[in-house]
Amino acid sequence: MLKTGISILIIIYCTLCQAQSDSIKKLADRHLNLKLSYNSSLIYPGISTGIEFPFQQINIQRLKKRGTEKSFTKGRFITGNLSWYHHPYFHDNLYLTAEWVMRRTKSSGFISEFSVGPGYSRTFLGGTTYKVDDNGIISVIRNAGYNYALITVGGGFGYDFSMKRQLPVSTFAKMNLLSMFPYNSTIYFRPVLELGFRYMPGRIKSNVTKESILK
Repeated sequence: MLKTGISILIIIYCTLCQAQSDSIKKLADRHLNLKLSYNSSLIYPGISTGIEFPFQQINIQRLKKRGTEKSFTKGRFITGNLSWYHHPYFHDNLYLTAEWVMRRTKSSGFISEFSVGPGYSRTFLGGTTYKVDDNGIISVIRNAGYNYALITVGGGFGYDFSMKRQLPVSTFAKMNLLSMFPYNSTIYFRPVLELGFRYMPGRIKSNVTKESILK
C-alpha cells in the first residue's frame, strides 16, 4: 500500500507539471525551497519536512488614488511533504502529501497562504496488537496499523526575511485539516498545526505585472 500511495502522488505531481509545461518553461531560473517544521496534532508532537517547487511568481504593483503604490507578490508552488506525529496510546501517523500552494507576500514581508492536496497515510497502533487464528492460537501483530487516503487543506501566515533583510529564510505558522478515509466507513478529520521555517536558496525570475488601479 505504501508503494501504491507513493506511486499515486508521483503520477499526480507529474500530471500537474506536464499540464502546465509551457508556463514552467517561461521561468528562466528555478530553485527548490526546503521546509522544516514542528508538526503538532492538537497537543501531540511531531515533525514535518518538505520541498517546494516554485511554479509561478508574479510581482504586482498597484497605484492607488492618492498616488501611493502598493506592491506584493503572488506565488504558486507544488510541494511534497513527509510528516509524522505521535499520539500516545492511539497511533503514530506517518503521511506523505503533495500540495498546490497559493501564497501572497507583501513588500513588508508578511505572508499569507492557502494549500490543498492529496496524500497517503500509514498509521501504527500505539499498543500491542494481537490476533487469534482459527485454531485459537494467539500471536502478536508487528507494526499493526492502517492505510488511508487523505486530503489536506490548510492556511497560514508568516514572514519572509528576504524582502527587507536579504536573508533567504521565511518563518510560518499554518493550520492544516487532514481528512483520512475510509475510516470505519466514514471520514476521520484531524487538525494539525505547523510552526517552522523555509530555506530559499534562490529566487525564480518572475513575470512582472504592473497594474495601475485607482482606489
